[in-house]
Amino acid sequence: MPANLPPDYYAAERRYREATSIQEKVDILREMLAIMPKHKGTEHLQGDLKRKIAKLNSQAQKKQATTRSSGLDHIPREGAGQVVLVGPPNSGKSSILSGLTNAHTEVADYPFSTFKPVQGMMPFEDIQVQLVDLPPVSPEYRESWMYNIIRLADLVLLVIDLSAQRPKEQVLKTADILEAHKIRLQRKGEGRPQGSVATKSTILVGNKADVFGASEKGEELLVAYADDFPCLFISIKNQSNIGELQKILFQGLRVIRVYTKTPGKKSDLTKPYVLSSGTTVMDAARTIHKELAESIKYARLWGSDKYDGQRVERDHILEDGDIIEIHTR
Repeated sequence: MPANLPPDYYAAERRYREATSIQEKVDILREMLAIMPKHKGTEHLQGDLKRKIAKLNSQAQKKQATTRSSGLDHIPREGAGQVVLVGPPNSGKSSILSGLTNAHTEVADYPFSTFKPVQGMMPFEDIQVQLVDLPPVSPEYRESWMYNIIRLADLVLLVIDLSAQRPKEQVLKTADILEAHKIRLQRKGEGRPQGSVATKSTILVGNKADVFGASEKGEELLVAYADDFPCLFISIKNQSNIGELQKILFQGLRVIRVYTKTPGKKSDLTKPYVLSSGTTVMDAARTIHKELAESIKYARLWGSDKYDGQRVERDHILEDGDIIEIHTR
């Protein structure tokens, strides 16, 4: 049976041969499929067009996956945890990153001076914490990769400008934009997203606490948000509360440092194991070495005043700064 294809089909076919992008070709093929009469004589041609569409869609998906993997939407975690600096334009995130790490980033008094993620490592006592400065959260900035980085981070540092007229509105607008991208800020969130909405542990920092009127605006933020987030007011210029900021970031990561001791030897206090809060002796042994976890009998613990080499069982929950000596027999 002849196909009896209409002129519109052949016109679409010519456009298909001239098309350059995958999406354009797919759209034209679908148009050709819609134009084509549906009868016995066109069954083979219908199947051919559907196979071409499937093949092009597969190519598009592979290309999209390659673009994502080579793009900016994921930053490998380093150190004790990953903290992302989030805030509206000109809130001073870049200044905080430069002040806490050795990262070189452009610090400017105009918005959108940061247009790609900038990483730095913040020293805290005997460990380091990864800080990531991101472009500002703003209706004018719509890069999807930025929101994926926030979703995957361990902790959000919400930076608000205390020199601005209405810092409370900065918090609301930033939270609303993130909520539209399925990110919810709260005092204690999850680690890796468990559902469509990522709830992220958040610390609210009022920056530029040295400017005139900052203390009054800080009080307004405390009244409005102290129940929602841990709040701290800092000044990079005057180095005000910088040590406290480092401490609260470490606490916000909800991790502990555990040191090890070999029986009959001194404790190794140079390189702690960084573990999640709630880790047991058995969990720590498993982290140190799989075989050690399989053969552990008990451990001796040095830590707070009540532990000075006392024996503890495998289900004992460790605390920050504990020293463990694992016994296998």
